[in-house]
Amino acid sequence: MARLLRGAVEQALMKPDAPLDARVADAVIAKHRPIFALVRGSPHAAELFSYTHSMAGGIFKDLDAVILDMLRAAMAEDPELSPSAKQLARALYFGSADLANRSASAAEMEAELSAFAATHLAGARALAKLH
Repeated sequence: MARLLRGAVEQALMKPDAPLDARVADAVIAKHRPIFALVRGSPHAAELFSYTHSMAGGIFKDLDAVILDMLRAAMAEDPELSPSAKQLARALYFGSADLANRSASAAEMEAELSAFAATHLAGARALAKLH
């Protein structure tokens, strides 16, 4: 599962014709989409998350670090985002997890995460222009 999630994020970030903001939003969605489809739909979701944490917590902690670094590197490509790319990546990644967990459907989750990423990045750019 960790390899699948990593690959989905990498693929989203490497789309050659997509603008950075779309790639970043797609990467965050790509991380949450399989989890939503495989686990969230189950009546045993809480048990599955608990079991996964106890059995593979280290694997998923490492995955978080890799995805955070990929997001940071992508945002560092943008001169306005680069100075705070690490913090922006953390806020986007960990903030998106809570939104994804609260979504009632996959479509709602994707719409929420797209809007969150767009707002997050636009706000960061607006703040960068003030400084």
